[in-house]
Amino acid sequence: MPYAGVHIAASSHPATRGIVTGVRSNGFYIQEPDATVDADPATSEGVFVFTSSAPPAPAAVGNLVQVTATISEFVPSQDPLQPPLTELTAPSVSLVSSGNPLPAPIPLTATFPDPAGAFDQLERLEGMRVSVASLTITGPTLGSLAEASATSTSQGVFFGVVTGVPRPFREAGIQAPDPPPSGSIPPIPRFDTNPERIRVDSDGLVGGAALDVGTGATVTGLVGPLDYTFRTYTILPDPGATLLAAGGPTPTSVTAPTNREFTVASFNVERFYDTADDAGTSDVVLTPTAFANRLNKLSLAVRNNLQTPDIIGFEEVENLTTLQAIATKINNDAVAASQPNPQYAAFLSEGNDIGGIDVGFLVKTAPVSGGGPARVAVNAVVQEGLSTTYVSPVSGAPELLNDRPALRLDARVNHPNGNFVDVQVIANHLRSLNGINDETVPSGGAASNGARVRAKRRAQAEFLANLVQTRQAANANELIVVLGDFNAFEVNDGFVDSMGTIAGTPTPAANVVLASADLVDPNLINLTSISPAAAGQRYSYVFDGNAQTLDHILIDNAKNVFLAGSRIEHARIDADFPETARNDPNSPVRISDHDPTVAYFDAFPVFPVELLDFSVE
Repeated sequence: MPYAGVHIAASSHPATRGIVTGVRSNGFYIQEPDATVDADPATSEGVFVFTSSAPPAPAAVGNLVQVTATISEFVPSQDPLQPPLTELTAPSVSLVSSGNPLPAPIPLTATFPDPAGAFDQLERLEGMRVSVASLTITGPTLGSLAEASATSTSQGVFFGVVTGVPRPFREAGIQAPDPPPSGSIPPIPRFDTNPERIRVDSDGLVGGAALDVGTGATVTGLVGPLDYTFRTYTILPDPGATLLAAGGPTPTSVTAPTNREFTVASFNVERFYDTADDAGTSDVVLTPTAFANRLNKLSLAVRNNLQTPDIIGFEEVENLTTLQAIATKINNDAVAASQPNPQYAAFLSEGNDIGGIDVGFLVKTAPVSGGGPARVAVNAVVQEGLSTTYVSPVSGAPELLNDRPALRLDARVNHPNGNFVDVQVIANHLRSLNGINDETVPSGGAASNGARVRAKRRAQAEFLANLVQTRQAANANELIVVLGDFNAFEVNDGFVDSMGTIAGTPTPAANVVLASADLVDPNLINLTSISPAAAGQRYSYVFDGNAQTLDHILIDNAKNVFLAGSRIEHARIDADFPETARNDPNSPVRISDHDPTVAYFDAFPVFPVELLDFSVE
């Protein structure tokens, strides 16, 4: 029978007696002693007792206590679709005995949790002590960012899998167990959330110490109660346990381009604000030291880790003045370090984002040779879709479509041998996935908040697809590069297949909530899908321990001469590193939460240019 809301007393329910196994700031865990566990392996022997404030004195680790309380199924208000966690609330606690041995932990292994199993397969261990002999980190330690000072403090939370289990990646589909917005789920794909992921809150128990680790590190000595929070089963290590961390990520750079290649990069630099308070936006005002530190970290990243690309599309830069400061810093630092001065020029147009973040370009204007043309000669920079609207399903009225409108660079990339390539580079930062499954209908609204998010994401993807199609029809001899933070996976998320729509390969209507027509011909090629060769490197972002790609670079398929030698690489300096790495101003690491992406185009032959007719206008 269901017990939620039932008041229980020790006299009628002996199961409310248990050994305290861990204490939090707002409650404690109790578990049945090993000698008296029941014979049902499907039910947990432990439970969290929620006190809302510091637990009473009897709730000390090793004490056997009796609890009178009310059974509750807790669902966080900020995520009403999260499966509930059973807990005891409004407790009365009394001491039975002290100094009891803690129940033996249940070991988690490479097959439990089973990567192919249900998302909630660990439910039967909720509140119980568990252990992991060796955990391989798949998501670095999170932190709390103080934006004004550009510094972070550790939250002690990281993600991993039992050592030997492959790194989990975001897969296609709507996340289990979320219901589809309407109708039945098949054949819309379903994402199982990668149940092999284990979350660790290293300082979650009173007396615990935060542990900062990065992806690839191994942690041993994990033992403690198993919680369920943020949709992930979470170990809260015993404060007395010795956690040993070994290994972890090291910053890696992309390869330097050859003389035959030119490079185009995309870099989300995560809310790169300046020291001024701009009217009309909810910007953050950095201290002069914080701004200087961010500039230094970004300069190191662009010069040393990205190899000073010819064109960089930036996302989340506050304004043109800030981007010009970035350009000046990189140029001056290059000279000071005896590196070639890229002579970057900055281009940015203000958009509609309430936070004041925009997309922009740095373009390398240094001459290709003494007195020769600029490496990148800019013809025009055009903002696309500033005032474009779509009809919101909530209000039924037109609303602005593009918070951060696309910026299109019309340019020519030159080579010392006289060859050149005409390019159209379109930088983007599309709407996030936040709220896509929110079925709350606002007061007076005609549809849910989630319906608005889905409609806007589809309309943005279709706007960009139509823009690409217009450019393809305008000039068959120019290379089209579409890049940025699309806030979308290379796979169908089940709600809206943004990348499929933009590339001209939309998901069929039966497999997605909001489908799009095929608007692009010939199709674009998403370099994420064909490069790098190692599929395990196809990510630019890490969320809750899942590697995923939000940052893409696509090119038009008609330019086979470029496609044959094109590829992308990621500078691994951000996504895999703990948030506190942001605090070192003399390291490029964690300047952002996205790894930058660089595309290489093998466009300039070493033999006579007339043998390849791709430089005609």
